[in-house]
Amino acid sequence: MLFIGDQNPKSIAFATNHTFSINASLSDTSNKDESAGGDWSSQEPNLLDWSIDTENLYSLDGEGNNFSDLFDIAVSKQKVKCVFALAAESGDNVPTGGWSPATPSATSPIYEGNAVISSLQLNAPNGEYASMTATFTGIGAIAKKNS
Repeated sequence: MLFIGDQNPKSIAFATNHTFSINASLSDTSNKDESAGGDWSSQEPNLLDWSIDTENLYSLDGEGNNFSDLFDIAVSKQKVKCVFALAAESGDNVPTGGWSPATPSATSPIYEGNAVISSLQLNAPNGEYASMTATFTGIGAIAKKNS
């Protein structure tokens, strides 16, 4: 799950899907001396970047962060701490205030870093449930924590 917030990170209400991505930009190192006489490209990883996408049903009253909260973060261009982890709580009922991240362990690490909301969308199709999506784009490194 995705959790956001500096002090006590909380989930985003009514999540349906989260996607955590790490990408590397590549530099072409092809030359005539290697790569089968210059017929094949050769790449070396350069800079890394990361992002987390969230898909959620639209709500203004669910437990955890909602569209209004994300809107305020996005338009203020505010950095926010993102934590990608399992939930600390178990069961079917959402705790008051939303889910919180589990404590990291060797078998259940967490991934944590600062990000900005680079995309926020609200989708309200005719005759269907409204949904929202957001992309959190990393500012600097994301760290893996095991303890």
